[in-house]
Amino acid sequence: MARTAGSILTGFIAGAVIAGAPAAYVEHRLTRTHAPAGGALVVDIPSGYGSRAIVDLLISSDVLTDRYAALAYLYFSGQRGRLQAGEYVFGEPLDMRGVFGKLAAGQVRLYTFTVPEGLRVDQMADRWEEAGFGTRAEFMAAAEAALPAVREIDPRAVSVEGYLFPETYSFPRGATAADAVDAMLGGLRDALARLERITGRDEWPLDVHDTMVMASLVESEAAVADEREVIASVFHNRLDRGMRMDCDPTVIYALIQAGLYRGRLLLVDLEFDSPYNTYRYAGLPPGPISSPGFAALEAAVRPADSDYLYFVRTVGGRHAFSRTLAEHNRRVAEYRRLQ
Repeated sequence: MARTAGSILTGFIAGAVIAGAPAAYVEHRLTRTHAPAGGALVVDIPSGYGSRAIVDLLISSDVLTDRYAALAYLYFSGQRGRLQAGEYVFGEPLDMRGVFGKLAAGQVRLYTFTVPEGLRVDQMADRWEEAGFGTRAEFMAAAEAALPAVREIDPRAVSVEGYLFPETYSFPRGATAADAVDAMLGGLRDALARLERITGRDEWPLDVHDTMVMASLVESEAAVADEREVIASVFHNRLDRGMRMDCDPTVIYALIQAGLYRGRLLLVDLEFDSPYNTYRYAGLPPGPISSPGFAALEAAVRPADSDYLYFVRTVGGRHAFSRTLAEHNRRVAEYRRLQ
């Protein structure tokens, strides 16, 4: 006949007393720390396991050493129904309270998913698959399904592109693409709130939508951190004057979306008809072309005070900035001679 947890503890204490052990010895059995003999290990507790099965697994894994004391502790501590499934790492010495406290709190093993600044959604989907979390198709589907949530942040959003915030995220095993997308949208909300604490929303040069678009252009062009604000100033100055942005990455984005990008931008590509082609259409494109990081967002909101209207990339990812077209053309010619 199966013994109840109450009878287990009663028998455990009675056995200790019969053996002449003081009451403190019982407490010792419950608070004694133990570390797995083989060093840190991962224990995977399957969903649906009851407390007895969990205890048996912990015993066989050398996380715990006293089955009866463990079952009794769970019964009288009230944690019996609170233990959560998942992967747990055990290495440092823990007593019984520490072990079960970890399981009750769901302190599972986490895996990192790093999204660098300036990636498109399809590139994030590739990284999701490469990291072993799931398939590219699952990520793309979850991203597309998140458009209503994106429009709660930016009612003018035309797609999810640009709104999945680049950061390093931590997920438990079994996390879904929808979990990742939700976390990344949460990251954007936090970033915008932080940006607003630095610079009040009423002081932003543009609304949220155009700020996101502007930041994506800055992110795509700025290879050196200390140039972000200056590059942002060029785009702001051109926008204020009704000029075209003449931003190469917007053309590349348009070509990629059409499946026509050949790996390098040709002169004929600047004529490609797309609202994202800022060589053909003045103002900002309809939406972001990639996901900007916080520094690019801050540059879009707080551009440098300059009268530059042009820039060209030179060496080491840096740019030469110009106020007039004639000056810009000279800079371009100088760079071509260096090449």
